[in-house]
Formats: sequence, structure tokens, C-alpha cells
Amino acid sequence: MLALCERLQQAGVRAGDILVWDRSNEALESAGFTINTDPSRIRCYGNDTAGYEQLPTIQGSVKVNLTRILTRECDMVINMPILKDHDLVGVTFSLKNMYGVIERPAELHANNCDPALADLCSIPVVRQKVRFTVGDAISSVYEKGPVFHPEYLWHPNALIVGATRWPWIIRQLRCLRANGPKLACHRSRLWAVRRVIWSLPPIRRTGWA
Repeated sequence: MLALCERLQQAGVRAGDILVWDRSNEALESAGFTINTDPSRIRCYGNDTAGYEQLPTIQGSVKVNLTRILTRECDMVINMPILKDHDLVGVTFSLKNMYGVIERPAELHANNCDPALADLCSIPVVRQKVRFTVGDAISSVYEKGPVFHPEYLWHPNALIVGATRWPWIIRQLRCLRANGPKLACHRSRLWAVRRVIWSLPPIRRTGWA
């Protein structure tokens, strides 16, 4: 995270235009970040500081209140998920990480998150603003996730980076299949991936990031 913030500033982005955020201040502090709302420096705070939209957004099966960080404060979002096993959807990464942009994400876990996961990622503001993914696959929990269990830790030692959705979806699945211990991938998860891909406009493959 710190390296990415440094690179953004080297590219000409002002420190005050960079915001590091998560679902809550507590989650950020537990990860070692310091809460900061000073607009002259890199800001860092959670959805509980920014608040949520009062009017819900409806997309397919989901009716959610989006964080104002996404709707009002950001022009572009760099998604930074961590690759982990998930007891419901099989694997949590770039798509499942979008549960961090809504209030009460626990309400979208029925039926192994199908079709809620796909519908959430198809919300126009999510599709328009989440433009790049830098995925952390340095180390990963391959069993009984997403809670950390050191006995199920493995080390892919990789970053999964992409500017469009489908390359990094495919890469995360390839990484798990080719390099990792056995990890179940639920049929509902694959169906959700297909739904999100099918909802996107046609794109031309130009190579892997």
C-alpha cells in the first residue's frame, strides 16, 4: 500500500488526493494504519467515518447503501484484495472485495453469495470507478478462510495485476489451480464470475498485465 501511494505521487497525484480506505477505522488500525482526515496529506479512514448514502442502490437481486467514499470522494478506485479461501464462495479476491463498499455486507451472503456477488459488481458506479486491481497473493490461506489459520498458509509469492476484470479473474483461478494446494471453487462462484464478465462490454485482448 505504501509503495503504491509513493508511486502515485511520483506520477503526479497530490498526496491530498489519495485516500486509503476500508470498511472501518478499526480494520485499518488493526492492519497498522493510522487514521488521518487531513486533506493536505494522504488520508486514511473507513466507511464509518465517511458514512453511507441514505438512498439505497438497487441492482438485480441486491439493494444496498454504498459508502460515500465510493460515490462522492473518489474519481477512480484501485482495488487491492488479498487472495484467500472463503468458506461460502470458494475464494475471495477482487470481486468479493467489493463487499467493502456497502453497509451490512453480511446480508449478501445467502446462497453462497449467488447472485448477490455478481449483481453488486455490476452496479454502474462500481464498474465505472473500480478501474484497476493490484491483488496480493504473496501469501494466502487455502483452507477454512477467510479467517487466518497459520496451519493452512501457503506462499504463491505473486501480485495479480490488471486493468480490466477478466484477466485478473482468470489469473486468480489459474494461480490457485496451478500452484496452490487443493482449494474448492464453488459452482456458484464460477457462475457469479461468468455473470460479471457477460455484463461487461466487449474488450480486445492486448496481453497480460
